[in-house]
Amino acid sequence: MSDPCAALVLLTKAGDRRAAEALISAVQDDLFRLALRMLGSRAEAEDATQEVLLQALTHLSEFRAESSFRTWLFRIAVRHLLRVKRGRREELASFETLDALLAQGEAHPALPEVTDAERALLAQEVRLACTQGVLLSLEREQRIAWILSDIFELSSEEAALVQEIDAAAHRKRLSRARQRLEAWMRAKCGLANGGNACRCTRQIPVAMGVGVLDLRRLEFADARQRALRVVAEADEIEAAASLIKAHPEYHAPATVLASIRALIDSGRYRVFDA
Repeated sequence: MSDPCAALVLLTKAGDRRAAEALISAVQDDLFRLALRMLGSRAEAEDATQEVLLQALTHLSEFRAESSFRTWLFRIAVRHLLRVKRGRREELASFETLDALLAQGEAHPALPEVTDAERALLAQEVRLACTQGVLLSLEREQRIAWILSDIFELSSEEAALVQEIDAAAHRKRLSRARQRLEAWMRAKCGLANGGNACRCTRQIPVAMGVGVLDLRRLEFADARQRALRVVAEADEIEAAASLIKAHPEYHAPATVLASIRALIDSGRYRVFDA
C-alpha cells in the first residue's frame, strides 16, 4: 500500500513550507488523539503533540521510508509519551481510586442546579472522563498497546513496530489490557452491566468535587455536535470495553499548527534540508 504522506515528506525535505504545513495537518489529529487517550488531559496532549511534531520535522532527514510515515511518526510519539512526566490525572488514576469515587456517587449526592440539556452534557462528560480514567489506570505499556490496537486498529505487527518490541510481546500486553478493562467495566459500570449501581448522572457532583468536571471547560465531550445527545446509545454497546473506545473523533487545536509554524519561522530549529 502506498504511503499517502510520501509526496509531502519529499517536498518538505526539499524545503517546501506549504508541504510542511500540509504534512502537519495530515497527521496532527491522529497524534492529538493518541496523546489525549494516553495522558488524559487536553493541555498535556496539545503540548505532547507539538513536541512530537517538532521532533519529527527536525529529524525528517532520518526518515528512510522503510515504513509508512505514520508508523515512523507514531514510533517517535510512543517514545515521547512513555517517558513524559506523569500529569495530575495520570498520577491520581487507579482502579482503587475509581472504586472510591463510584461509591461516593452511589450515596446520591445533590445534583447541581442546571438545565436538562446541561445535565445531559455533564453526564456525557462524566462517561467519557470515567472511561478515560479506566484507561489511565492501566500501566503505560499496556495502555499504549491497547490504544494502538483498539483505537487506531493497527495490526499486531505494525503496533509492535511502533513500540519497538516483537509482535508476541505486543499481543501479551494487549491481552492483559483487554482483560483488565473488561473485568472492571463488567464489575462496576452501569452502562456495561445494567445490574451495577453506578449511573453517570449520579457521578456529576463527585466529578465536580474532584475537579475533573467543569461545564465551562469540557475535556472530552463535544459540546458543538453532541450537547443534546444523551448517553443512551452506550447502553446498546454489547462489549464492555467498547465503552472506553466510544469517544468523539478528537481534533488537534488550531494552536498546534500555529505554534509549529512560529517555531519554524523563528529560525531556532533546522527543519529543512534545502
